[in-house]
Amino acid sequence: MDNCYCLLTATGVGATLTPVNTTGFAMHDDSQMTSLTIRPLLLSLLLYFIVFTASGQVTETVPVNIFGDGNPHNGVEDSREQLMTGQGRGTSLADQRLSAGTIKCDGKVRGTAMVVDTREFASGLKGVVLASAAHVLYDLDKKRRFRRCEFHFLALGELARYRAKIDLKNVKMGNFDPLKGTGGLQFGKGDWVFLYVPKPWKNFNPDESVNLRIFSSLRMESYQQAGAELRLIAFDSSAGVISVSKNCTVIESNSDDLGGGAWKGQLLDDCDSAGGASGGGIVAVVEKQQYLIGIRNGSHWSEQVYPGSEYPLGPPDGAIWNRLSNTNFGRAIDMHLINELDDFIQSINKKLNVL
Repeated sequence: MDNCYCLLTATGVGATLTPVNTTGFAMHDDSQMTSLTIRPLLLSLLLYFIVFTASGQVTETVPVNIFGDGNPHNGVEDSREQLMTGQGRGTSLADQRLSAGTIKCDGKVRGTAMVVDTREFASGLKGVVLASAAHVLYDLDKKRRFRRCEFHFLALGELARYRAKIDLKNVKMGNFDPLKGTGGLQFGKGDWVFLYVPKPWKNFNPDESVNLRIFSSLRMESYQQAGAELRLIAFDSSAGVISVSKNCTVIESNSDDLGGGAWKGQLLDDCDSAGGASGGGIVAVVEKQQYLIGIRNGSHWSEQVYPGSEYPLGPPDGAIWNRLSNTNFGRAIDMHLINELDDFIQSINKKLNVL
């Protein structure tokens, strides 16, 4: 097998890492701390994986997708910044459009979701719509959807005013099939979902949401020359916070890279991230406004460059980003997703008007 792709899914305190033909990236930590001061430390201590192989299980710590080796010319160094915590550290909240949180299902954090600005589609919609990766909603070992899910704005689930229940009866998702798992290069195309939160968290502000934009409509070269920036906003399970990876490179996959151009709209990116990034937002920042242009799905790497015998968990920290050997990948926002979102919002409005 030339390329190795790995799927990370939650199984208690740790998670499983199953080598398959392609991957989602969903390392999840289920620890819930009551103190913001001690939470990042305890989460870091609890972050372990169980690696499943044909012969059994081996406990390992997990490398995160941090690209670069100290030389800025051959890879992005760790560009993540934490959103401000209870201790006042991290990026100033005033400088961020706070549009992300975590999805917690059946007692464990499963991944990231973005808060979608629905005002372009329907004014005065009651409730909130989220965008994420479909596989975040599934127990991939048992091949079934989780029974109960909550959204924790800014990953602050220990505070009641930042929690809200997700209506799992009102879901719009791609053709992700848990029975097929993450096998095959086609994985990712249908790995998207829109979710409905009927009763938002206490201090919900519509301005703390993100508009969707079609990736292909952006002329990336001229766009970046004009000073615009690409980012990943996602949960960082190693620190227990939402982090922002800045100044990313994002390209569409083609036939000669790890994604093989297997489906239109497969994005390859070098945004630094840790476990829990599945469903995170690939975001374009234009004149201080953020636009969701992609949804993070997983990671690809070449087994020729990183053989399993030497790298059982994939590329180590500091490995160079290269679309031919080591990259993250996501699902681009396109007209199909825009239409699906519009459909979803109109169907919610229709149901609410009938009640």
